[in-house]
Amino acid sequence: MNGNEPITILAVGGAGCRIMRILRTLPGAEAMRLLAIDTDRAALEATGLPEADRLLAGELWRGGSGCGGSELDGQRAVAHERTNIESLLRGSRFLLVLCGLGGGTASGGAPVVLSVAAKLKIPNLFIVTLPFMLEGPRRRNLAERVLAENLFDVADAVVALPDDLLFSTLPGDTPLAAAFEMADRECAATALALSAILSAGNLLNADLANFTALLKRRKSLCSIGVGMVRGDEECRAEEVPEKLVSGMLASPLLGGPRVLREADAAVISLLGGSDLSIGDTRNTLELVAKYLPAEAEQLTAASASPDWQGARQLCVLAVKYSEPAPELPARHPVRKRPEAAAAKPAASGGDAEQLVLNLSPVSKGIMERTTPVMWNNEDLDEPTFKRRNVVIDDGRRSSGGTR
Repeated sequence: MNGNEPITILAVGGAGCRIMRILRTLPGAEAMRLLAIDTDRAALEATGLPEADRLLAGELWRGGSGCGGSELDGQRAVAHERTNIESLLRGSRFLLVLCGLGGGTASGGAPVVLSVAAKLKIPNLFIVTLPFMLEGPRRRNLAERVLAENLFDVADAVVALPDDLLFSTLPGDTPLAAAFEMADRECAATALALSAILSAGNLLNADLANFTALLKRRKSLCSIGVGMVRGDEECRAEEVPEKLVSGMLASPLLGGPRVLREADAAVISLLGGSDLSIGDTRNTLELVAKYLPAEAEQLTAASASPDWQGARQLCVLAVKYSEPAPELPARHPVRKRPEAAAAKPAASGGDAEQLVLNLSPVSKGIMERTTPVMWNNEDLDEPTFKRRNVVIDDGRRSSGGTR
């Protein structure tokens, strides 16, 4: 792979298509290769992507009307398009997949997309949303099963974002449609920010291996905060870092400052134009660091692009591992058999007791009168030590007959 190859962002399923509709309008998105797959024709058309960049899965037997929340139908529909998916993804430098688990197309199709990426040896990152609890246990259980069984241990990196984080910051009278819209916008901004991390930024570059290792080290749940200052906003330069951090802390998918204080790791991305300086970057990162535990692992990146001239975007991905860290093995592990430990000489000195193996002949039982199995005039039913007349030295014999 070389630096001229594009980063591909692929939306899978209805939620992914909603996120893609927003993402394609953000500054810098035109530098990415944007694609979408769904079984719903209307959802695909709503993305606004060119027809050549959209793939309607299972059209012949689903008719473009979706798969009714059936994971199996979603899997069949997307698997039927494997050849077309390979053609779309071939040549990508990196693949970022956007989807909402719990429905049919994404839950069944995301693992298919992952297998194609693995076949083409394309590094990949999955940004997935988990359903609201109010959507019912079936959708939530399906999402968690797909996440655990098909993505976490196979994908290079997975960012799992629970939609329920919205409840921690949004007022109770917020319309559900507005909540979904906010979640989609946060996910779109996050996808763009993480794409910038994986691109060759010209201020601070995050290492791809470190990024994927941080997210794959253990199963985790993530939350995201995005702060933005637009180019047309009236704001003094010295106020920009504080405004970015304030906006990030208020993001609906972050869950508040407490989430940052309890994070095990954080991925921080700062986007700006050619006027983004090292001083701006340092001041912003120092403000973010005040909310993170001292022991939290941090991965930072800053990127300048003409699309962000006069504007700034701060994105913080807070990672909370959902299982404890594995215990590190001893540097030189020594395995001991229990009986060997019991035979260790006493500290008080004296002769150690020699272990004696129980090599007494065992009766053949009901096979005593059967025809023996002979080989080279030896009865193979007899123990080797007996038919070879081996003398067992228990350590008590010496040339003088005593120990």
